[in-house]
Amino acid sequence: MITNLPTYKDFEDVSKQCLTQAFNLLYKVYDNYNEYDDDVIRAEVSLEQIWEHNSGTIRTSLILLHQGIETFMKSAICKTTPLLLIEKTRTDWPTLPSRADKEFDSLYTISGEALLTTFCAVSENKITEEFIEFIEIVRQKRNEAIHGANKVAIKAKELLDHILNAYTYCFGKDAWFLETRNFNYENPLFGYFDWDIEYAVAYKHLDFALDILGKKKLNKYLSTDIVGRAYFCPECKRTIDGDYGYLESKWAFLKPNKPDSTNIHCINCDAEFNVIRKDCQAENCKGNVIHDYDGEETCLTCFEYQENE
Repeated sequence: MITNLPTYKDFEDVSKQCLTQAFNLLYKVYDNYNEYDDDVIRAEVSLEQIWEHNSGTIRTSLILLHQGIETFMKSAICKTTPLLLIEKTRTDWPTLPSRADKEFDSLYTISGEALLTTFCAVSENKITEEFIEFIEIVRQKRNEAIHGANKVAIKAKELLDHILNAYTYCFGKDAWFLETRNFNYENPLFGYFDWDIEYAVAYKHLDFALDILGKKKLNKYLSTDIVGRAYFCPECKRTIDGDYGYLESKWAFLKPNKPDSTNIHCINCDAEFNVIRKDCQAENCKGNVIHDYDGEETCLTCFEYQENE
């Protein structure tokens, strides 16, 4: 017999782990650079120089991206049967009474073109030519990283775009952010510093993706339309400002994005808040989205307190 057959969930979990680590490797390089909050240092050392210095990290991230895509395809195939992943011909399978049992993990499994062809044959989702071309691009870049002696030809921006594209195709919009955020939440050490702050600082992942990709490109990978005006999240803002520092990032958006909407949704903490639509009292602020927090009204554009009229 062939024992310990994997389930689609086994491969799906590995796929998410690979994509999450591919993202986190790039994020950590960016975050470490951002810790040098000094204009003189920033003028002398650019982020591009830091990416070049960390070419090995980019190489590793690319390999993990490719592995994440391949394990996702294996997951989809397993929904039909994991036996389709075995590379051996049927006559060589350890299934006859005279042959010893073997665990699935000890057998060679298909890869490359055979994996892609099998995936296309059984996938529940419609396979587009665009996705096939995307897989081929990642495969070629990965081969360069594995077998080439020169620097990796892919830049951090292009690689991050590929990671989010793979996440979105495989698991849907928002998946890249939710999985990277949940990875930190599931850390056994999570909450020992401060649960609320550690929960809120996930916005840094959003800031990273926005800074590298830009609003228009990042918008493709989020279910919330971020092209419209962004606002402070009253919960994240108060949490960060209260004990940690000063939050400049705005990840809350009107839901729906209309002039008379009285609801706002924060991508970072996934919370919704009722808001009041009236003009901010601050002289230089044109905001008109006000949040009432225990009787105290605050403008979510400038976060200035509003005097009671």
